[in-house]
Amino acid sequence: MILTPFKLVLGAVGIIVGGAALVAVLTVAAAFIGSPGGCDSGDREVQTSAALAQQFQGKLDSFNDQLDAGQPASFTFDESEATSRGRQFLEDENAPVNDLKVCFNPEGPSASGNLSAVLGLDVSVKASGQLDLSGEHPRVNDLAIDVGGAPGFITGNFEGAVQGVINDQMDHIAIHHRLSITFGAGTATLSGQP
Repeated sequence: MILTPFKLVLGAVGIIVGGAALVAVLTVAAAFIGSPGGCDSGDREVQTSAALAQQFQGKLDSFNDQLDAGQPASFTFDESEATSRGRQFLEDENAPVNDLKVCFNPEGPSASGNLSAVLGLDVSVKASGQLDLSGEHPRVNDLAIDVGGAPGFITGNFEGAVQGVINDQMDHIAIHHRLSITFGAGTATLSGQP
């Protein structure tokens, strides 16, 4: 059988389109089926409870009271307190995030969880970034994410969307004082000036 140039070109285009479609299907499957794992808490166990969420909120309320009274203030909290309060906040705001886990390391914060309602499916996400407390609302900048089992060059397309979801939820948090935050192994310290 002799292939004409036209049939050869059609065959090559078919192979390229078919290969691209296969790669796309496998990449999407990896994103929804795989998991990037949880954020790095080392050997530290991150627990969640309503009591830990209330403990965090109590520290935050005292911190804000001091700042509102014109006094500088700071407080330290751990991954379990932050995770518990974060889960409560997400639930209160009906955010499309489940199984949140917050981790603190000297390099900064990271978090993992499941993002719901992406094409009707849950996607496991692990994210890290810089927390900016200099504006009216907290912001996450320089977000780096891993989505499911998708290769890193693919997740770059998701980073902007996930950063948008995070920052949209943070629009519900107002900053009224000059704040800064530092991170250690398992803890964070929030400091403020009136």
